[in-house]
Amino acid sequence: MAAVALSEHIREFPPAPDGLLFYTRTGAPYLYSSYQRVFGKAVVRAKLPADTGTHALRHHYASVLLAAGESLVAVAERLGHDDAALVLSTYGHLMPGSEDKTRRAVDAAWNPVSVQDHEAGAAQGRP
Repeated sequence: MAAVALSEHIREFPPAPDGLLFYTRTGAPYLYSSYQRVFGKAVVRAKLPADTGTHALRHHYASVLLAAGESLVAVAERLGHDDAALVLSTYGHLMPGSEDKTRRAVDAAWNPVSVQDHEAGAAQGRP
C-alpha cells in the first residue's frame, strides 16, 4: 500500500534533480517548520495518534523489519546508517528471540523432509 502511494506521488511530482521526493514548489527541501505543518496534516489524514512524529514512524519501520527477520545490516542500510552496531544497540531488543528463531529454522529445515519420508514410506506400505 505504501509503495502504491509513493508511486502515485512520484508520478504526480517527479523527484527533484537531486533525488528529493518531497520538496517545495521551487524544488527546495521543506524548512523544518513547514515540514512539521505538512507532516501534522498527514498524521491527521492517516488517522494516526496526534502525537505521532517522524521518530516514532522510523522506530516502527525498523521494528517491523527486524520482527520480519530482516538482517541488522539491511535495516541499517534502509535507515541510512553506515554501522549495523547502531541499529543493534538501538533496536536490538525488538529482534525476535533467538530461541524462537532457532526453533523455526530447524522446523522449516526438517519438517518437509520428515513429511516426504513419511509419504514415501506409506507409498511402500510402511507406516
